[in-house]
Amino acid sequence: MTNLLLISAVEQLIMENISIQTSQNIAIEQPIASVGERIVAAGLDLIFIGAYSMFIAGTAHSILKRPGIAILLFLPVLLYHLVSEVAMDGQSWGKKIMKIKVVKCDGSQTTFSSYLIRWILRLIDVTLFFGGVATLVLLINGKGQRLGDIAAGTAVIRLKKKSFETEIYTDIPENYNLKYPQVSKLNDSDIAIAKEVVDFLGDSIYSEESREMAEKARKALENK
Repeated sequence: MTNLLLISAVEQLIMENISIQTSQNIAIEQPIASVGERIVAAGLDLIFIGAYSMFIAGTAHSILKRPGIAILLFLPVLLYHLVSEVAMDGQSWGKKIMKIKVVKCDGSQTTFSSYLIRWILRLIDVTLFFGGVATLVLLINGKGQRLGDIAAGTAVIRLKKKSFETEIYTDIPENYNLKYPQVSKLNDSDIAIAKEVVDFLGDSIYSEESREMAEKARKALENK
């Protein structure tokens, strides 16, 4: 466990981000979940699956002698990852605890077919080789993707802590047309800073200080 935590800490230092393109053509940098985080999440999921299996085996021993009912009772074990990720927007219980989730690399909503592809290929890169193939591909790929992710066009990212005060996104109409395409040159950090300036100007008395700050912000955005 100590070695695993050390590996995760080292990965944290060299962690790469993945650039996810939104529907407004804005690239948002998201931190990729480390191999250590994904291993811990998989271990937690295995504990939950094992606990359920032991419970069923212990409480329904006589019923399990009937093949049809036995298959039905153990379907949750087989479908655990598929159902949980579909139901919890890209997270199993292990991923939820570790605060990581599955997302589409192109910024679109993750579809059932994407989760299904990941689940099918999980048999190859996780189940059959005890996670060895998945770990190897993750280390080589460097984009938070195992074979299932590559095929489905997904990645597993670490969720950033957000608050309503720092949230920079808002709902917009479906037919909205982007008026300033140059905004695609800004990253989420630039936009967050610009929002802070706008909020400051809105809350402050119009003064020399506020005019100076607005002018500096304007020049900085023009330079971008």
